[in-house]
This record gives sequence, C-alpha cells and structure tokens, in this order.
Amino acid sequence: MSRFARFAWLTLLYNLFVIAWGVYVRATGSGAGCGEHWPLCNGQVIPREPEIATIIEFSHRLTSGLALLLVIAMCIWAFRAFPKGHAVRAGSVVSLVLIIFEALIGAGLVILGLVAKDSSMGRAASMILHLVNTFFLVAALTVTAGW
Repeated sequence: MSRFARFAWLTLLYNLFVIAWGVYVRATGSGAGCGEHWPLCNGQVIPREPEIATIIEFSHRLTSGLALLLVIAMCIWAFRAFPKGHAVRAGSVVSLVLIIFEALIGAGLVILGLVAKDSSMGRAASMILHLVNTFFLVAALTVTAGW
C-alpha cells in the first residue's frame, strides 16, 4: 500500500472517530456547550473554567478542525501525486467540498441556536442535511482511499 493510500485510510478512520464524537455531543446535549458562538467558544478562543458540555463541544470543534486539515492535506497530496484526470484527484476534491459543507452546516446549527433542546423544523431539516452530507463524506473518503 502506498503512503498516500495509508494516509487516505487514516484520514477516513479519523473522520469516523470525529463522527462518533459528534454523536456523543448530540447524545449528551452538549451542542450548545459553546453558546451561539462560532468559531469562538462562549466568546473566547480557548474557554476558561469550562463546564463539561463546553469541554465536549469544544473538543468536537478541535477534532473537526483537524479532520478538515487532514482532508486538505489529502487533496493537496492527491494533486501532487496523481496525474490530471485521475480518480483520486476527483475523490479528494469531492471529499474537500463535503467536509467544508459539513463544517458550514455545523457552524450554522450553532449560530442559529439549532442545538441542545431546540425542537424546531429548522433543526430537524439541518440535522437531516448534516447526516446525509456525513454519509456522502464517508463515501467520498472511502472511494478516494480505495482508488
């Protein structure tokens, strides 16, 4: 297995971890742990004296940020290692677009207050969009690693 393939598979595995952590955030009701601030957490870069919900939400933001950086690195590497028109390039670009969209959906949930105990139709629609995008992201990362 090439170094790129190992990196792509590790990027996929890390993203699966981030997704699982996101499930934990939702299950614990910690999505509002940083208030309606994004990218800041309760108006601070690093929260001081945080409650457990803040720690859970802030750590999800950190792990998500690292996931984004890994996908950016994978995309850059794909363009350097594979010729124009190669499927790996296309898969990495789709992965990048989807993870950016994933971050925007997450930011929107926070900024619009569609977290924690909100039971609006807006939250329901956003959660569906978030889940569908997550499935497509996992698919894109998987095929990129496989190619």
